Amino acid sequence: WTANAFWDAQLHLPPDAKPLVFILYADKAKLSSFGTKKGYPIVVQIANLPVEIHNGMGVGGGRVVGWLPIVKEDPKHSKKKSFVNFKNTVWHKSFLKLLEAVIVHSKSGYWFECWDYIQHLLWPLILILSTNYEEQCVMSLVRGLKGKFPCPVCLVPQEQQSVLLYAHPLRTSTQSLDILNAARSTSTEKEKEKQLKAYSLCDVE
Repeated sequence: WTANAFWDAQLHLPPDAKPLVFILYADKAKLSSFGTKKGYPIVVQIANLPVEIHNGMGVGGGRVVGWLPIVKEDPKHSKKKSFVNFKNTVWHKSFLKLLEAVIVHSKSGYWFECWDYIQHLLWPLILILSTNYEEQCVMSLVRGLKGKFPCPVCLVPQEQQSVLLYAHPLRTSTQSLDILNAARSTSTEKEKEKQLKAYSLCDVE
């Protein structure tokens, strides 16, 4: 499937462009402290390289490219929906900051001169964003295990997660955005919350 993703990416690029493909890991297990602040690393690997190189510790291996902050828990607010949404917003804003440099070049490409003095037009592409379930829920705005549809990938009902006989529609960013916009256009907070709960989504931009 990785080869298929490469192929699909190249079909949409100019004839001389080459995809520069990233694998990103968000590893909350490697939590670090900076004085009174806490964060965990985002590690990037280059998927164009052979697996034994990009999974290695030497040249061509994974590199830390940023840190995601941990919002300190406040006992007064930790169970409140507004505080959960705030923490999710911090994650999204921080991750967007990390992607800003890639976003520009993903639209126009980037000319890079290699060690052999030959210039190549590289086109950045994030192929894999590897995280645990908690992080996947934050990324996809899903409420988590107690929601009606706890899966961040598809709309399988909570009570049918162990049933493997059926296929369920996939979640998409377009679909989630449409649901968010429809919910935000309602006249009351209660109605908005009802629509979002129907798809287990959080109200985060």
